[in-house]
Amino acid sequence: MRETADKLLGDRYEIIEKIGEGGMARVYRGIDRRLNRQVAIKILYEQFVNDPEFLRRFKHEAKASAMLSHPAIVNVYDEGEENGVHFIVMEYVQGETLKKLVQQKGGLGLEEAIGLTLQICDALIHAHSGNVIHRDIKPQNIIITPDGRVKVTDFGIARATADVTITHGRSLMGSVHYSSPEQARGSCADQKSDVYSLGVVLYELLTGSVPFSGESPISIALKHLQEDIVPPMELNPALPRELDRIVIKALHKDRNQRYANAQELKNDLEGWLEGREGAFRLVRRNRRLSGSLDNDEGQEEGMKKRFKLKKVFFLVAAFAAVLFLLWGGYALLKALLVVPEVTVPDLFDLSYEEAEIKLEELGLGLEIVGEAYDEIILPDHIISQDPPAERNVRKERVIGVTISLGPNSADIPDLTGRSELEARLMLRDAGLEMEVSNEYSESVSPGLVVRQDPGKDFRLTKGETVHVIISRGKKPFSLRSFEGWSLEDAQEWVTLYGLVLRNLGEESSSDVPEGHIISQFPPAGEMVQSGDPVDLTISKGHDPGLLETFAIQIHPQVPIGRIIKVVLEDEIGDSTVFEGVFQGQTIDVRGNGSGYVTLMELRDGEYFVIDTRKFPRDSD
Repeated sequence: MRETADKLLGDRYEIIEKIGEGGMARVYRGIDRRLNRQVAIKILYEQFVNDPEFLRRFKHEAKASAMLSHPAIVNVYDEGEENGVHFIVMEYVQGETLKKLVQQKGGLGLEEAIGLTLQICDALIHAHSGNVIHRDIKPQNIIITPDGRVKVTDFGIARATADVTITHGRSLMGSVHYSSPEQARGSCADQKSDVYSLGVVLYELLTGSVPFSGESPISIALKHLQEDIVPPMELNPALPRELDRIVIKALHKDRNQRYANAQELKNDLEGWLEGREGAFRLVRRNRRLSGSLDNDEGQEEGMKKRFKLKKVFFLVAAFAAVLFLLWGGYALLKALLVVPEVTVPDLFDLSYEEAEIKLEELGLGLEIVGEAYDEIILPDHIISQDPPAERNVRKERVIGVTISLGPNSADIPDLTGRSELEARLMLRDAGLEMEVSNEYSESVSPGLVVRQDPGKDFRLTKGETVHVIISRGKKPFSLRSFEGWSLEDAQEWVTLYGLVLRNLGEESSSDVPEGHIISQFPPAGEMVQSGDPVDLTISKGHDPGLLETFAIQIHPQVPIGRIIKVVLEDEIGDSTVFEGVFQGQTIDVRGNGSGYVTLMELRDGEYFVIDTRKFPRDSD
């Protein structure tokens, strides 16, 4: 499907022009006709809308992101679908991405880099406080406004796209440069994962390059898992050592050695900023000044000595060259006139190193002229040679050999329980390809291998394909309604079905008793899966300030001197307004919300109801 200008979505959002294209959607500038404001509209690519699992996660995360409200986060206004077009409506921000800024400048100054990083920290701190993990922090998802303010976009959306980017390949290469080791391994992302990604961004801002690069996403992910980063100071010697340590800590592969959250990273950066106008600048400046003074002393005397040494060296070198030429000419003439012969040995099934030693002893050379698979000869051992064994050749003749690559087949490893990335790397090391499909599993966690075909220890010719089935987790089910439930009962149900209680809110309610559920997110009936978050809003009970108050006047029709009682029942509770001897007065009552006023008279030690009035009165 192609989207064109002037298209109207949801009878509200008018598409004006395309302004960008990302890993999961095309981005348009649009107008919200209802509020008369500019918006950014993301329309999902067609291949995503045919994946119900992706759409389910995408809607959950879009709604969760809409709850975030922070100056450094792009606001999500709306999400919807019309005629197969799935879209989200976001705040329209003028500016350019941080990636474009870095590409233009090739790295930023210290103050600018740290200032932008602190703003991104603020965005992460706010999101993490609401249990929303970004999962895809990278310069392409960070917009810098003309006045230098940061706007981070696509919060939480990476969770929905994580399983499809490998298949569709639009954004994995861009994202994998900034992925944490645990994400590269296929594990769950958390606050520390966002901190690692932000550490990569800071590394790029200070040095102009990312820590790891490669020809494929797999090779880059492998480097995140196995290789150490080049310290930023080696790429940018002007960096202070303390700042270098901060970046290295943010990028530590061991999660326990990394910053626990964005607040810790922000504290260290702010601490460095406060103390950066210290003595290190003065020390450097003094070292440069003292070094230049030492070099000036005796400069003229040194130049004279060097000139004399060069002259002597030149004369000695010239004399040595003449002797070398005379000796070389004699040796060459002798070699041309007298060349002895040797018998070529049998090199079959020798290793390359063994053959090289054997030929060197006879004065012969060795050269690999070909490679071939062989089911019997070990890898790097010789299959054939030219000239053949037992032939006489002159010394210094080079013998050409063909060496074995080993069998052109491989044992299939056991992939069960491995992450998709680990399985792909293991098969690649064995020289095999991998084909992936997904299915629900009640016993295997999402993202891990359920089974494979062929199974382990089966042999395949290198280059052939192993079919791997990846778990989607437990099958989604319809979420029940918790409205009116007690918090304890709702928590027990959520735990029983493997859901995660994320946020608890409180509101006053005149209809729902205190401690019981008023509302929930996701709503009842929506499909959820084990591990998905649930938000609940709990009743705080009545708020008298929200109830309408009615004035009621009671004129008891009883003789003066009788004992009476007036009882009020309203939405706040029951209370006795008057109890005592009636003196003919009018009794004023104020009721909250709705209820009844009852007049009773004491007779023979018991109260009998004389009159009951309802408020507010039903309209005639």
